[in-house]
Amino acid sequence: MAETIDGQLNEQERRILTDAVLNAVPKPKVVLEVGTWLGGGSTFHFLRALHANGEGHLWGIEADEAIYKRMMQNIGIAVPEAVDRFTPVFGRSDAIIPRWLDERDKSETVDLAFLDGGDNPLEQILEFKLLADRIPVGGRLLAHDAKLRKGKWLFPYLSLLDNWKTQLHEVSDEGLLETVKLRARPSAGSLRAAERKLLSLRLDPVEMAGSLLPSKICKIILAAMPTKLMRRVSQGRK
Repeated sequence: MAETIDGQLNEQERRILTDAVLNAVPKPKVVLEVGTWLGGGSTFHFLRALHANGEGHLWGIEADEAIYKRMMQNIGIAVPEAVDRFTPVFGRSDAIIPRWLDERDKSETVDLAFLDGGDNPLEQILEFKLLADRIPVGGRLLAHDAKLRKGKWLFPYLSLLDNWKTQLHEVSDEGLLETVKLRARPSAGSLRAAERKLLSLRLDPVEMAGSLLPSKICKIILAAMPTKLMRRVSQGRK
């Protein structure tokens, strides 16, 4: 029996991710996740589902070096039967994803993507835009923390693109976004509407301050705040 390792996502969220692999037609061959944490959440459950399918491979991007090392150890212990279906990648998604895509054949698709990286909402937007053209019609993209700061731009942006069917699973305080690609390209009108919405979100005063101030100054300001206020500003938690 596989050992239990620490991981995020609640039981319902894990079931949604697992079903996205097990119930997909055709079965996903390429799965990419951003943010592995210690490996016991999405990474573990994706690997078990791929192993059950008997096909497919998971690439997991992690930007925190200490977490990355612990995750690799954990996966080898907890799900040894599926380690050959997993390639861990250390680094920031904005640097890793373009290089990772360039290394693949242009005909190779990203059948399923899961975004769960840093707290900056722009990260999920950039990750989506990097991956969108390589996700096939019928392919899926999921993203965690859709109700928090991390995902507060992606859900309204995707909801306006008419070539994606997007829903928000209200199964946790964080929220899990799931979207399925319906057509290769959005209409020009829906793309303009989505970009206008994104611009309005980026003009939020708090987000503008965070993007313009040096990161050291932001950290000092956050450190001076009461814990509850700091979590609200940096993560969007109540």
